[in-house]
Amino acid sequence: MKKKVYVYFLGACIFLILLLTNPSKDDFEQYISNYIREYALQISADNDTANLASGIAFLILQSNSVIKHDNYIVLSRFRIDTSVIRSFGYNVDDIIVLGLFNKFIPIDGVQQNIM
Repeated sequence: MKKKVYVYFLGACIFLILLLTNPSKDDFEQYISNYIREYALQISADNDTANLASGIAFLILQSNSVIKHDNYIVLSRFRIDTSVIRSFGYNVDDIIVLGLFNKFIPIDGVQQNIM
């Protein structure tokens, strides 16, 4: 009987931690903006160019419905719609990212994209 109580308590604790660390859409937008800045710095861009790229990405994400957010209470799924990039002739799949424990884990569309 005591073992069941411990299992239920542990399950409730894990659920509560997942619930409290489920990232929001704003967290994801900030993550993408920072990721683009770090990527620009990594490919030898100067600091001003990296800040510009990050700012433009943040504005695009804020002003458009590029990100679709599905909240599943204990985790979130984010889908970045890349149809605008495809309209320029690039072969890019939509990017799907899971948000869990305030972290973001790319799960689809990442192999051919820069993420």
